[in-house]
Amino acid sequence: MSQPFYHLRPNKYVDRCLFVNVLERINLRVRLQEHRYIGFGSYLFDDFKMIHDRINIHSMISLEADQTIFDRAKYNVPYKCIEIINQKSTDFISGDNWGEQNSIIWLDYVEPSKLGQQFRDVAALTNVLMPHDIVKVTFNANADTLGKIEKQNTPEQKEHGLEERLEKLKSRIGEYLPSDVVCTECVKDKYPLLLLKSMRIMITRCFQKTKYDKRFALPLFSTIYQDSDHRMLTVTFIVLDDPNEVDQIKDYFADIPYVAFEWESPAVIRIPELTVREMLEINQLLPDENPEEQLMERFDFVFKKREDEVKSYISFYKYYPSFQSVNF
Repeated sequence: MSQPFYHLRPNKYVDRCLFVNVLERINLRVRLQEHRYIGFGSYLFDDFKMIHDRINIHSMISLEADQTIFDRAKYNVPYKCIEIINQKSTDFISGDNWGEQNSIIWLDYVEPSKLGQQFRDVAALTNVLMPHDIVKVTFNANADTLGKIEKQNTPEQKEHGLEERLEKLKSRIGEYLPSDVVCTECVKDKYPLLLLKSMRIMITRCFQKTKYDKRFALPLFSTIYQDSDHRMLTVTFIVLDDPNEVDQIKDYFADIPYVAFEWESPAVIRIPELTVREMLEINQLLPDENPEEQLMERFDFVFKKREDEVKSYISFYKYYPSFQSVNF
């Protein structure tokens, strides 16, 4: 599946910043420098660079199944502390790779056709997670990947198309779908929320507390974002075994509204692509108590009366990237 350069996707960049901000807050409670970070660095390593610089983690593993990208990653690796392993995440999770060291794991999936295996990977991962492990998972949440429905189709054709979408989804993650799922949830705006509900079912089922195993997953935050044609869903949680620690962790996030500690309350990142001049002039009006109307009027050529984009930018403007051309 062709993807644009990750570091040139502004909404994904914001999502990455939110994740690192959460890690920095948790670091006030849990010493994350002793964790190892496991992710998919490809050959750009944007998340690795940010986490190494901001959290000071020195044990890092990048998984890369594709041999060509693996070779390119070895050439571009930015730090000596990053070990690049030519292996699928499925094989790594099921292998003998889990000892006494805590982990921060970001499974940044992009292939919708492998959703079933991706859910199974996360389920298998729960067997080896320890208290204070942190997991972030990204899924492709484009409803069209379940089957195209043309705008000119009749209502009957559209309903049939939605039923076919639901059947395809059942073939992938049927055991984790809500019992009351209906085909109308397989549309653009509802499909990410359906995946989020399914993820909650899977995680809560995996972490069933017993008298021998007190572990549970505390959801931190989830996001829905879109760059180009790629609509993505992310879910982030921390593993705990002491209920008393929940309130202690929540205290560190009292001023961060996107950390909701709920499975099904995603933050929507929907920021338009801006020129540097647009960004600077918009930011001069922020922060403010009620800037929505002013921004929509003054910058109607940017936001085009899309209130959701205005609200999203107001929430996350501090993280918006500014990409510049640099001559080496």
